[in-house]
Amino acid sequence: MSITLKEALELPNIQQIKLVGGHGGLHRIIKWVTIVEIIEDATRLQEGEFLITTGYGLDTIANRRDFIEQLVQQNLSAVAIHTGFYMERIPPEFIEAANEHNLPLIEIPRHMNFSEVTKALLGHIVNRQLQLMQDTQQIHHELTMLTLNNKGLAPLVDTLAARLQAEVEIYDVQGRRLEGSGKDAEASLSLEKLISLQQTIDMAAPLSLSEEQLVHPIATAQEQYGFLHIQKQTALTEMDRLIVEQAGIVCAIEFLKQKAVDEALIRMREDVLDELLENSEQDEAYLQKLAHKLNYRLEGIMTVMQIASVSEDSIRPLIQSWTRRQAKPVLLREKQRTITLVIPVQQDKDVIRVAQSLQQEAQLRLTSGPLYIGMSTPFCGLGQIAASAQEAREALQIGITTGEVLTTYDKIGAFAPLLQMKKAGVELSTLFRPLLDPLLTYDQKHNSSLVDTLECYLQHNSNIKNTAAALFIHRHTLKYRLEQIEEKTNKDLQNAHTLTQFHLALMAYRLDHAAFKVL
Repeated sequence: MSITLKEALELPNIQQIKLVGGHGGLHRIIKWVTIVEIIEDATRLQEGEFLITTGYGLDTIANRRDFIEQLVQQNLSAVAIHTGFYMERIPPEFIEAANEHNLPLIEIPRHMNFSEVTKALLGHIVNRQLQLMQDTQQIHHELTMLTLNNKGLAPLVDTLAARLQAEVEIYDVQGRRLEGSGKDAEASLSLEKLISLQQTIDMAAPLSLSEEQLVHPIATAQEQYGFLHIQKQTALTEMDRLIVEQAGIVCAIEFLKQKAVDEALIRMREDVLDELLENSEQDEAYLQKLAHKLNYRLEGIMTVMQIASVSEDSIRPLIQSWTRRQAKPVLLREKQRTITLVIPVQQDKDVIRVAQSLQQEAQLRLTSGPLYIGMSTPFCGLGQIAASAQEAREALQIGITTGEVLTTYDKIGAFAPLLQMKKAGVELSTLFRPLLDPLLTYDQKHNSSLVDTLECYLQHNSNIKNTAAALFIHRHTLKYRLEQIEEKTNKDLQNAHTLTQFHLALMAYRLDHAAFKVL
């Protein structure tokens, strides 16, 4: 453990040395003692070093001025000059510069040996370090035993608070207060401060908010779990910070344990959901009993959600984080880049509300692309889960096809027969190639957009004005494109039957070329 310069000057063995300048730096910490007679490269000196020198080579005013300036940059704890060898006294420009920068400047008289100073300082530092090591080992053992005995985070917080005589709180990575030593269950850090901390702290190092307040990461080399918030009435000592460091490690172990338990529970729930999705004829009483053991009740109104993102990044952490905050347990399964959720709901209209809640979180945390959610019709009974999962998959596929991030099964409309054809093995290309091939070929060759123009025209019910506005083109340009479409397909866009054919062909084309397949 280090020692402050003020404490060092009070040691009985070195009271003969004299502080001649930089009195404003008495609070500086001495981490080590270094003796250098000739200072050729000041950048080799480390922060916190107590430098002892004879001042050899500092025989000009320019050298002397640069000398102090260079040492200030290294943030030393103090500079001690042994006078009587190369300097009879410490030059006034040294004292002036030391006072300006609050760098303590000390005079060691000629009759005093270097060893008297180094033995006194290093002996004190080493003794403190030994005591520090013993104290930290003791607190580490105490905290480790708590987590090995499955006591949870609360005893860790209470023990740490008692040791530090401070308020202690634990937050997760979302900024939620998990435990605290104070009687008030509300978080002491404001929402704005939590958001700022999440943006500032990479969980790689502690962050001092003030002399009395510290935020310390709870993390491993691979993953971040949260952080400790420490608030004292007095300034945190070096010992306090080392105790918090030990606590951060033990808390990370506790998080790892809980993560292992959560993952085991998730795998068991996935197994239950696999049985429900793959075998709708499974004994309902058996499944209900198994689900109850997992703290999940498969009863009342439920809905199935199928979730996917066109991004290659995993969305599972996002979904798991969201499900943990739901009022009721949620069954989850991930398969082929798609996540299936079975969620209890109070009533039919809650389906959209729940999906919107997940979508809002995705917009905040998912930067690699939109999250698509397909929802089944609400249902009751285990026998309906497999069929409802199929509904949710079809809704998800149509949402990806049309670009709608939230799609319920009752909104897939005319896509339903196309999906049935696709599942039956019918190539959708047989529906769109005869009509769209001429346009697709032309667009590819000329880098044009006849297919998109036709689709927009149909979406706006053949209204020239609205279609032109949607495409940001002049009406004459639109009319020219429509004439090209009629010419290349040999179809009349004023014919209702032709428009229906084009509608179906475009739907088949978009479904066949969707960015992500889930069926």
